[in-house]
Amino acid sequence: MPRSSLWMPLALAYLFLATALPANAQSEESEGKETLFDVRSNITLNCALANPDGVPYVWTKNDTNIEQVSDLKGRYQMERGGAELVVQHSVEDDFGNYTCALSGRADPPPQRWTLRGRTFAKLPANSNVVEGQKLKLQCKVVGKPYPRVVWTVSNSTEEEGEGVEVRLALGDRVTLRRSEQGAEDGELVLETVQRSDAGRYACAAPLPGAGAPHRAATTLHVKDMYAALWPFLGICFEVFVLCTIILVYEKRRTKPDLDDSDTDNHDQKKS
Repeated sequence: MPRSSLWMPLALAYLFLATALPANAQSEESEGKETLFDVRSNITLNCALANPDGVPYVWTKNDTNIEQVSDLKGRYQMERGGAELVVQHSVEDDFGNYTCALSGRADPPPQRWTLRGRTFAKLPANSNVVEGQKLKLQCKVVGKPYPRVVWTVSNSTEEEGEGVEVRLALGDRVTLRRSEQGAEDGELVLETVQRSDAGRYACAAPLPGAGAPHRAATTLHVKDMYAALWPFLGICFEVFVLCTIILVYEKRRTKPDLDDSDTDNHDQKKS
């Protein structure tokens, strides 16, 4: 095959790669670098734009100048001549898209970050329900935006093991829906609880690429539907026994009195 016929496909492949790579880089730049922060900790963003002329830095959150974001007033400050943004005592609503740019300059392009809170799940340590009643568990998630919650269940009350996905374990009897705080699948509902449903229920709000998520667990205790009746029956039995003892005692005490009375009457007649 002539060299000219080989050169043409190579040139087309090189042209394709040269045009594709900048497009991907531009897409990543527009989306911003995803950064996780811990709620109630400090957030620090460093602007790496070259600024030899000392042009003022302009910071934005969700395309709004940082100075006009009411939620951040009194909690942020600029360091290193404005090249570093520090947000103190972060809250859940600090998540969003942040940018740093040079005032009045289109070049270099803005540096971008996508901030989201590291998620933590919360459940009560123990939950109690009576057999046959409705169970509702709310997994409280800390860290926005809220990801979809994942539930697992284990028949063991021990903390070891992750358990089985709740839909696989309980089938159509379980319903997962949006929680009161807005987390998808954050609420677990069982319309009619069975004794076999007792166990350890855990929830987590995993973030892609963030490693193993924080899990919260509650131990579910299912009480017998007649559990509340047993104490009442016990009290009734105690009252019955007590009344029986009193009646027997009164009968025995009354009989000797009657015998003494008959003896006295007979003596009087003889005299």
